[in-house]
Amino acid sequence: MLVLGLPIILLFLVMAAYGGFRVHQAPAASTARTAVAIEDIAPGPGEPPLHVIGEGPMLRVLQIDRGEKVVGKDPSTGEAVTLTAQEVDAAGADKYVIQRYGYAAGVTKTISLTFDDGPHPISTPQLLDVLSTERVPATFFITGSMAVQHPELIQRMTREGHAVGNHTLTHADLNGISAFRAREELVVTDRIIRSLTGQATTSFRLPYGGTADEEVIRNTLGILRAQQLGYHLSSYDFETLDWSHGSGEARAEAADIPLPEFDGRNLTVLMHDGGADNRAATVEYVKNRLIPAARAAGYTFQTMPQIQPALRDSTQTITPSIWDRATVAVAQLVYVWPNRLMHFLFVFALAIVGLIGVLNTSLAIARRRSRARYDTNLPVLPVSIIIAAYNEEKVIRRTVETLLNSTYPFLELVVVDDGSTDGTAVEIETMMLHDPRIRLVSQPNRGKWAALNNGTAQARGDILVTLDADTIFTPDTVANLVRQFASDPDGRLGAVAGVVRVGNRERNLLTRWQGLEYLTQIGIERSAYAQLGAVPIIPGACAAWRKAAVLEVGGYSHATLAEDCDLTLSLHQAHWRVSQDDQALAYTEAPDHIDALLAQRIRWTFGTLQAIFKHRNMLLRRRYGWLGMAVLPYMMASVLVPIVFLPFIAVMGVLTVQDSGWGVVGLYFLLFLILHLLITAVAVILMRERWTNLLMVPIYRVVHEPLRAYLLYTSAYLAIRGVKLGWNKLQRTGAMDTGLGLQGRDHTAPIPAERQSGVIRSLEEASTK
Repeated sequence: MLVLGLPIILLFLVMAAYGGFRVHQAPAASTARTAVAIEDIAPGPGEPPLHVIGEGPMLRVLQIDRGEKVVGKDPSTGEAVTLTAQEVDAAGADKYVIQRYGYAAGVTKTISLTFDDGPHPISTPQLLDVLSTERVPATFFITGSMAVQHPELIQRMTREGHAVGNHTLTHADLNGISAFRAREELVVTDRIIRSLTGQATTSFRLPYGGTADEEVIRNTLGILRAQQLGYHLSSYDFETLDWSHGSGEARAEAADIPLPEFDGRNLTVLMHDGGADNRAATVEYVKNRLIPAARAAGYTFQTMPQIQPALRDSTQTITPSIWDRATVAVAQLVYVWPNRLMHFLFVFALAIVGLIGVLNTSLAIARRRSRARYDTNLPVLPVSIIIAAYNEEKVIRRTVETLLNSTYPFLELVVVDDGSTDGTAVEIETMMLHDPRIRLVSQPNRGKWAALNNGTAQARGDILVTLDADTIFTPDTVANLVRQFASDPDGRLGAVAGVVRVGNRERNLLTRWQGLEYLTQIGIERSAYAQLGAVPIIPGACAAWRKAAVLEVGGYSHATLAEDCDLTLSLHQAHWRVSQDDQALAYTEAPDHIDALLAQRIRWTFGTLQAIFKHRNMLLRRRYGWLGMAVLPYMMASVLVPIVFLPFIAVMGVLTVQDSGWGVVGLYFLLFLILHLLITAVAVILMRERWTNLLMVPIYRVVHEPLRAYLLYTSAYLAIRGVKLGWNKLQRTGAMDTGLGLQGRDHTAPIPAERQSGVIRSLEEASTK
């Protein structure tokens, strides 16, 4: 109820700011109202209900005045009403009663067709076509929220001689809402009718009404609220229950809708043209059953104001006031433009995602087809491998062992222990006894950026290969990373990214989800960026850097949490080239529980935003090519647009589901799902991955958007507060999929003497450079 009430509150606040409380006043309210309060009339808990007296399709509450002659009085206006002897007897000793009344004297064998809950963009025009063809006038009780969405239908009703009545703004039950909202439901719709039709009417029908005495009594409060504002409550004599006939074939369903008994009495018949997408049975019923049957029985068709004196006398042509038109404008702002904007955003998002997806996929395919073939006799470059380690006792030995199994004759493996409090240093010292290439550099805990800068300063190689302490390289990974530097024609290649995959993907559903994310983002998105020479992030988990380039831009910075993204953008600014090698594979340990995942992604998202903000002078600068003109602006838009519009989309999504069901939202979800499936299929082919990844796509779509929203707003909140986050390193479990087959040799045994001497010679050559 709170969500449904938000538009009403917004509507009132905007109208109040525009026109003060003039728009809050009911146009139909009498200036000669009495002081009788609704609370003094409506029975309280445990009090006997009001009795229902009289006959007719109209309802009102009367005060019984037992003076010289018993009469009824409208408790709001004091207007006297003559009662019949039967009504006086039925009223008994009651002070207040609910009176049925209606048809003008002498009116016989008339039928009024009335339709509730519209206008509907499909059903209402169909009914109007039938009524126009048959020359039958009708009465439409409209909801204001639908009227402002389809004003042309309201104007057509008036133009073709039909009557229009008030059915509240949002089809609210006036008995179960606050007095304030009840007033707005009625007054706003009244002003909408006045503005769209140029007519004033007091005709009003309660949502969720009824004709039985107990139903009328249940609506006592709603009747009083409407009556106090000057509205005449229009009920009905016969309910078709057409709303319950609409799930099958229209002709068959129409045959099941009952006809009223044409016994000569006047009839007011209730049907529906809105409230659901399928009113085909109602249209069929009106056209082929109700109208022919009424005519065959000698009935004439009239609108309710034509045969109800109270409605006839209060229906007149007017010139809409400025407050009437202002109300329509504000109602459109609340009920029309949000739907249009949401529709635009969904279509725009689908188009952008589709366009970007097609472009990225095309570029990734083109990159794969044009991938360079490398000479097998490339020169051997002096390579230093650097690992920044903090409390990595569980995984560091496995990582180092797989590196020592590399096919590339790297110079050294530098492990920078950033003040670990566990046995990380002991593990490295033990392995140093068996391979002289391993070096341990210890420092107080200062953070990953400082550890990497220390390792860079200590490194002897011209090419620096970096990886995380939990990352596993294949035997060819280092060679594949370095070969691009060896074949670099002008020496301006600054960095090469590897391809990171989730090594513990089979752990649980969360790690499988991340496996799919890594596959599509690296296999498609970053491959496309590489084709354009616009890779924005070289991941520290698997990367190679030209040491001269890193030193030129000042190394790793502590200004952001995404030190790898920051360094990559710095290289671009210094006009170093950045690339990716699709065969340089690495396997990393992904978070296997939600808390670890959130901590990691907050650091990533916050750090990336920091890096882009730091390098904001690159945005839309032609000198940075596709990176400045397309990639970075897209990254910024993918952050700013959701931050601005996600709350709106969430609220409108809930309202859409409540109003129209899951159909519209489900359609957009299905379209995004199909698009993601196609992109993932291409990534599977390009990355030579397993087709079972496609099974995760539906789960990915469900998880990704809420997670992304959480990360964006958390990062924005932290940025506004100026909070400084630490390394927030993932706690390692040491779990990797058993099928990787990447275990190195046993490094507890000494290495062969010839290999040891070759390593020593390489170290000596590097030290003399």
